[in-house]
Amino acid sequence: MNQDNELPQLLLDDEQLELLDECLEQLYSHEEDANLYVALGYLTAQALPPETTQPEQWLEQLFATPSDQAISQTLVELFTLATAAAKKGFYQGGGVELPFEMDLETESDELADWCAGFMQAVFEQEDIWFASQEQAMAELLLPIMALSGLFADEPEFIEIEEDPQLMAQLAKQLPDLLLDIYCQFNAPEEKPKTRPMMGKQKKNRRH
Repeated sequence: MNQDNELPQLLLDDEQLELLDECLEQLYSHEEDANLYVALGYLTAQALPPETTQPEQWLEQLFATPSDQAISQTLVELFTLATAAAKKGFYQGGGVELPFEMDLETESDELADWCAGFMQAVFEQEDIWFASQEQAMAELLLPIMALSGLFADEPEFIEIEEDPQLMAQLAKQLPDLLLDIYCQFNAPEEKPKTRPMMGKQKKNRRH
């Protein structure tokens, strides 16, 4: 399944990415509606489990009132393309190309939004994500939880988030971490390459 020389897979090409951004902006009407990076994190998470919900349902989760039918249909098509590309990347072992710089020494809204979108998909389907080997999956998700900023007020995350170098190290782990999560779902007998921090937290949807 894994090919060490495989390159990361683009979820969408530049033209499709621009169209996605435009559609998201047109539907944006509430502070909890998804921006581009939230959506890309959400779609990446949807590509990891063997089974998940349908793109039409994702649209309802990402927007409070997805009222424009034409834009909604375009988004569903783009969601389908993006998750298919991500699944291909994970299956081939190259993973996906992340839409932000991972060499981070300062706080990044793009990274935090991507991780928040990823965790939103997890929270919506906890029965899938934690169906088996719950502790192992929780440990793999912990760096993404820390990078999302959703847990900034919780004691075990405060010290982590106040350490820019540690946060940068966690960001650099993301490509391997995503492949480890994919293997946890699809080949759980394989040992993870990365060794994320120990611990487990769950939280409701992003704010």
